[in-house]
Amino acid sequence: MRLRKASGLCLAALLSTVALADSLVQTATLKDLQTVGSTSKKQKHQQYDLVIDTSTNEYICRTKLGSSLKPTQFVVGSSLQFKLNGQNGEATTSDGKKTKCGIVRVAATPSTQ
Repeated sequence: MRLRKASGLCLAALLSTVALADSLVQTATLKDLQTVGSTSKKQKHQQYDLVIDTSTNEYICRTKLGSSLKPTQFVVGSSLQFKLNGQNGEATTSDGKKTKCGIVRVAATPSTQ
């Protein structure tokens, strides 16, 4: 019985370590910000696509349906922190403004030689 509990705890610790390793925070540049779709009486918040350029990849990250974003807080060309966790992302400006989004496209950044 003790062996099962111990092995269960070790497995839980290993899985939590792997889950933390999946989350990656990197410095990026906001390359573009575009509106997606349109608003309606039920859906009052506009969705946005953020084009985020990191050193290795370019991500298109769409804000969640129903979330609020002030586009003036996300200046195109500015640097930001981008947290990538599987299919989800979170962009944080230098002023500390955050938005969560879902990854809809990934493209490799061409290497400059």
